[in-house]
This record gives sequence, structure tokens and C-alpha cells, in this order.
Amino acid sequence: MFNFTEERPVRWWRRFLKRRRLERDLDAELRFHVEQQVADLTRTGLTESEARRRARLTFGGLEQIKDACRDVRGTGWLESVFQDIRYALRGLHSTPVVSAAVVMSLALGIGANSAVYTVVHAALLRALPVSNPDRRAAQIDPATALRFE
Repeated sequence: MFNFTEERPVRWWRRFLKRRRLERDLDAELRFHVEQQVADLTRTGLTESEARRRARLTFGGLEQIKDACRDVRGTGWLESVFQDIRYALRGLHSTPVVSAAVVMSLALGIGANSAVYTVVHAALLRALPVSNPDRRAAQIDPATALRFE
């Protein structure tokens, strides 16, 4: 996807921070090209309204061209993440009781998982604190092993 060298992250981050200026520049450039096409067509003898219509047909949808340019910029994923975060925060702000319930259930779930993992790690996953734990064996008396009381 991206080749993150030492210079590359700085460049896409800079593009993300200056996206409003880049949008203005893109809009101005596209308008310039459309106006140039209109001027060229009016010089051939078309009326301005017909020349504008043909220029728009030649270029296609300006918003689609802008979307293609934004995709090349490479910051769409970051803009989408920030948009999702803003949407989530608006949703949490609009229903504070539900938000509190969600946060509390997440906190309880994460806390319970951490506690269970800590116990499993301490009891089963961590090596025994003895030398050569793989050579240890348990001695069981067969006479008392299967006795039920």
C-alpha cells in the first residue's frame, strides 16, 4: 500500500494538513481548464452557452475528476478515519445514557478479560520456577488416586 520511508510519511501528513488549500487549488485548476476549453470553443464560432455545455461534456463530471485526484493524493484513508471518529463522538454526545452504558460494559469486559488472562498466564502459561521444569513429574499413589469419598 504505502512505502513508508523516512521522507514519505512527512509528505502525506503534510498533504493531509494542507488539504483545504489543495482543494482550493484543485478547484481553481479545473475551472481554469474548463474556461480555457470554453474560450477555445467560442473562438471556433460557438455561442458561450453551447461552448460551456460541450466543455462540460468533454471534461465529464468535475466532482468525479476531483475524487480521482483525491485518491491519488493518498490521504483518503486518514480523512475517512477522522470522519468516522467525528461521527462516533456525535453519536455518543447525542445519547449520554446509552454512551455511559456502552463505556461501562466495555470497561467491565476489558477488565474481566485482563483478570482471566492474568490468572491463566500465572497458572498455566508461565514456566515453573524450578530448574529443568520439563523433567519434573508427579508421583501418584495408585491406591489413593481413584478413591471417592
